[in-house]
Amino acid sequence: MGSEPTMQPATFDIVISGGTLLTMSAKMEIIENAVIGVKDDRITLVDKSRPVQAGKIIDATGCLVLPGLVNTHTHLPMVCFRGMADDLPLMDWLTNHIFPAEARFVNKKMVYDGAMLAMAEMILSGTTTFCDGYFFENQIAEAVQACGMRAVVSQGFADFATPDNPKYEKMMAAAQRFVARWISSAPMITPVFFCHSPYTCSPQTLVNVKAAARENGIL
Repeated sequence: MGSEPTMQPATFDIVISGGTLLTMSAKMEIIENAVIGVKDDRITLVDKSRPVQAGKIIDATGCLVLPGLVNTHTHLPMVCFRGMADDLPLMDWLTNHIFPAEARFVNKKMVYDGAMLAMAEMILSGTTTFCDGYFFENQIAEAVQACGMRAVVSQGFADFATPDNPKYEKMMAAAQRFVARWISSAPMITPVFFCHSPYTCSPQTLVNVKAAARENGIL
């Protein structure tokens, strides 16, 4: 009689093993000494530790493993204005300090570099997904694509000249081009529209942007 076939361990691209897994499922299960297998950019195994093969194995012994954190409100390039005019009332901070600084310094390079810095800081603290609204958002999307995070990125609207568009009509055209470029070209990037705030966008602007979002398939 022939010998019984030997079961080969499952093979993954990346395995995280040995940690305490907080699943964040509906029942909030906690798995001690867990193994998480990733294959083709998908988590395909979550279980108690068992023999597996992988191109890369991360030893998480003594660590807490959990899904990446999500930051739902960012303006990434504003990391470049960190510490400027702190502790002021909002409208004083915006109108007398931030808006003038943005008009003077915000350009494509500043936006890209600021986004890369902000994403490095988020990754360092466990954030893997974020929702951003700003100007020159194509540059932010390019930075997201370069670093591999997941993001909802939104091109901005306001009822005044912005660093990337002097008039509302140009803002709308730029936003539509932005969505058309990214809506199906990068699986980790979701393009949307962004109204700066109720105090910088008139009710009609809000209505128009909502209608345009529906027309462009993002609402």
